[in-house]
Amino acid sequence: MLGKTHLVSSEAISLTAVNYYSQTNHVTVPLVITTIIFASVGFGSLLPDVDSRNSELNKTTIFGLFYKHFFINVKHRGFTHTLWNVFLFMYISLLLESNHFYIAVCMFGISIGILIHIIEDGFSANKVDIWYPFVLKNTNKHRHFFHYKVGGFMEKSMYVLFWVLLVTSLKNAYLIYLN
Repeated sequence: MLGKTHLVSSEAISLTAVNYYSQTNHVTVPLVITTIIFASVGFGSLLPDVDSRNSELNKTTIFGLFYKHFFINVKHRGFTHTLWNVFLFMYISLLLESNHFYIAVCMFGISIGILIHIIEDGFSANKVDIWYPFVLKNTNKHRHFFHYKVGGFMEKSMYVLFWVLLVTSLKNAYLIYLN
């Protein structure tokens, strides 16, 4: 999946989840928390592709300077596309929760962004090994009823649908904060 699709879909999913939480529990998540979650989920949704030369992070941020030193010999969709990364950021979030709440929320958001990215890439034609380097036998041979080709028609359709969901979620968030 292209970086822009990862970004839009992760933002749409996370904001929809925050809105749902607010509405079902009859509480308003503070705007600063929603903003931190929104920003960190977006960053986390792009982070697993830091091992790819053409990733959005490597093209537009300081990560590109580190790519040639740290990631040039790393397999794309290797360690950065594993649940180990999700567990790492969740663990950091739990460690920081009591003393550094906002940083913990940020780490939590990054882990959610990474998780959404991995799930999305799991439906691509190329698949991911979520327990890398412990590759389970025949994990890449099973096809889902739904899979897409990177940059193909299905991904472009998902991009448009997630934009619609994101705009709807932004409108709903605005209405929640008005009340």
